[in-house]
Amino acid sequence: MATLATPPSVSADRPAPGPQPSAAPGPHAGAAGPRDGEGPGRRVASVVAVALLVAGAGLAFDGVFPMDALLPLVAVAAGVPSVLSLLVSGRLPLWGVVPVQALAWLTAVSATVFREEAWLGFLPGPAAVRAALTGVREAGGRLLTTILPAAPDSTAIVLVSFLVWAAAAAGAELALRSRAVLLPAVAALPVLVVAVVLGVAGAGSGMPYGAGFAGLALLVALVRSGRPAGTIAAGVPLLAGLVLVAAVAGPVLPMAGRPYDVRELVDQPPPRPINGVSALDQVSAWLQNPQRELFTVSTSSEANLRLAVLDTFDGVSWTSNAGFVPTGGRVPGQPGARDSVVQRFTVQRLPGPWLPAAERPLLVAGPGIVVDPATGTLAGTQAREGMTYQVTSGIRRFTTEELRGATAADDPAARALPDGPDGRTPPQRARLGRIARRATEGARSPAQQAAKLAAYLRKLAVNDVNAPPGHGYRSIEFFLTESKRGTTEQFAASFALLARSIGLPSRIVVGFRPGTAQESSGAGRDTGRAQGAGAGRAGTGEQLTGTETRAGAGQRESGAGERGSGGVRQVRAGDVLAWAEVEFKGIGWVPFYPTPSRTRAGEGGDVAEGAPKQAKEIEQAINDDSSQPEPDKTPTGQASRQPRPVPDGTSWTLVWAVIPAVLLASYLLAAGIVPFVRRTRRRRGASAAARVMGAWRETVSRLRAAGIPVASGALTAGEVAHLAEETLGPGAREPLTTLADLANLATFGGAPVDDADAELAWRHHATVDGLVRRRSGVARRLVTRLSPLSLLG
Repeated sequence: MATLATPPSVSADRPAPGPQPSAAPGPHAGAAGPRDGEGPGRRVASVVAVALLVAGAGLAFDGVFPMDALLPLVAVAAGVPSVLSLLVSGRLPLWGVVPVQALAWLTAVSATVFREEAWLGFLPGPAAVRAALTGVREAGGRLLTTILPAAPDSTAIVLVSFLVWAAAAAGAELALRSRAVLLPAVAALPVLVVAVVLGVAGAGSGMPYGAGFAGLALLVALVRSGRPAGTIAAGVPLLAGLVLVAAVAGPVLPMAGRPYDVRELVDQPPPRPINGVSALDQVSAWLQNPQRELFTVSTSSEANLRLAVLDTFDGVSWTSNAGFVPTGGRVPGQPGARDSVVQRFTVQRLPGPWLPAAERPLLVAGPGIVVDPATGTLAGTQAREGMTYQVTSGIRRFTTEELRGATAADDPAARALPDGPDGRTPPQRARLGRIARRATEGARSPAQQAAKLAAYLRKLAVNDVNAPPGHGYRSIEFFLTESKRGTTEQFAASFALLARSIGLPSRIVVGFRPGTAQESSGAGRDTGRAQGAGAGRAGTGEQLTGTETRAGAGQRESGAGERGSGGVRQVRAGDVLAWAEVEFKGIGWVPFYPTPSRTRAGEGGDVAEGAPKQAKEIEQAINDDSSQPEPDKTPTGQASRQPRPVPDGTSWTLVWAVIPAVLLASYLLAAGIVPFVRRTRRRRGASAAARVMGAWRETVSRLRAAGIPVASGALTAGEVAHLAEETLGPGAREPLTTLADLANLATFGGAPVDDADAELAWRHHATVDGLVRRRSGVARRLVTRLSPLSLLG
């Protein structure tokens, strides 16, 4: 049998108009069949795939809102409209579906986001509708002017609900009413774009979500292509692998770390200044009332607690230039490895508005907390007695090696020494410069200059809690040259001014020592209060007068090291401490402690008040370097140092440039090889019937790639041939009709097929392939070959 042009069930001239029992199998599946011919299972699968795609795009907002608040909202906003579209499909026209979806969305947000404005807590009354619409309109501006993520209870999250709901409803309607394969997936694209744009300043990367979106979009296309379930199941692992590779490699690419922030195009509102008495002005008053309970803190850390950062000096007083913005919990970080520390505070008699925290806060949780992004300083718009809040801080660990080679940062504002109120240069500036140069004589690096300044001040003057307050030019000159007695206020201010006079950028930090571990019996508190008005706590928070004996001081220092490793600590006014910080290039602000212990000041002990153990060791090591022989000088007059190995950034850049190139090359190679291998395997099928069906499958793939709507699962082989003939012209009639007849025979066994039939089928395939090539341009054929669907056949 050479040919079999007309099997009994199929006319050789024209296929029957209706469905025939001799329908070709799954390879007929494609993307452009009429939706009305789909089975209910396929329709539901398309809508579910679109809902998953929209939900994945909605979860990309995790850089904008906390995931625990986002997940249930996205699940409802993606699932409910999809179910509604399935329920009303075929019952309502499109214009009737829109109000149903709008009413359902208003009900959902009224029951979740705007319960206080809703009727009965869930019905969309006028107030709830107005709040929802206003929230959608204003959410973008609010999110672009706040520190991300936004607060979990922020009503701006209604924007996510609106976008996801609208995308899910549109995608479901397109899936049910449209013949296009990828058009329903396009509905989810705006959700992903908005999420990425708004979340650039948030934590994490949008790369994994972009990869997931691409994979789910391909899944939508695969489901809607009409392919058999087995083909879809085989394609899912391939898509998952591509998505996994993209998700893993994407975030580490060089371009992934430098996304453009649309906030640069937005006029940011000025941060809210916090008015109040300078924290440095309160130091003297706190020292005079050392037993006043300011707050308690529950933590396992013994790090000092920062209250305010003072970076601006006007010749008379130090003030803060901080500007505060609302935050949903995250505080923008700074470079450098940090140890995480959790603290829980309860405010007692601490005057606002500043709130204490250990070093650099990373996360905060509490009512009305605002943050200065530049310094990490916290303040409370609702600060009051009894307020509680929690802070997760990052404690920076510096090393001697990195500080030895550090250079001072280029920060003119932090080096500025202003003129006096009358506009004249105060004479104290020159004297401060001479003192600073004398104190740092022999220093060979900025870090040594800072360490020498701190040691000089601790040996120069006595720490006296009864010294008069003041930290202007005249007060500091009097302190350094005449009285040589002062509180931690004068020591910190003197360091900052002396550092600035020799070009070191500096600022002052006012804070507290860790406080005293509370005893369950309360005896410790009673004992502390019995010390008298002039007494306090040094190592454990107690204020000591300059007349306390050295023996007593040694006992207290010994006790300081025995403090508990956790529990609640009581911080009192006597625990106040001021220190200075110097900014180094590439490192940041490094603390130095110029205040001497009140029991050893002026006696050569050089014991820093409140300095952590690590800070003492680093400062001692840096100071010891100055006693070593001075190395040869370079022509610039700077000390020569052994060159430090510099990481080869070029090699890493090359590596990360190669990764996407390899991925792209692998994909192009697969797109070129897989179709060829598949075609070869089909042509070399084990039987003549398998080879005939291989020719039919290849022909249907070519017709589908040319945009000919021949692949609905409800079409018979004869109907496919008829549709293709209308597009390709009369020349396609004979090869397509004969090929369709052979496919029917091979599938349903109406008559046996032999090797000659298989060869004829492949010759007809070649004829149809030539007609398709002449009809399709080079660009279309290239796009078709590079399409992921070409890998699935």
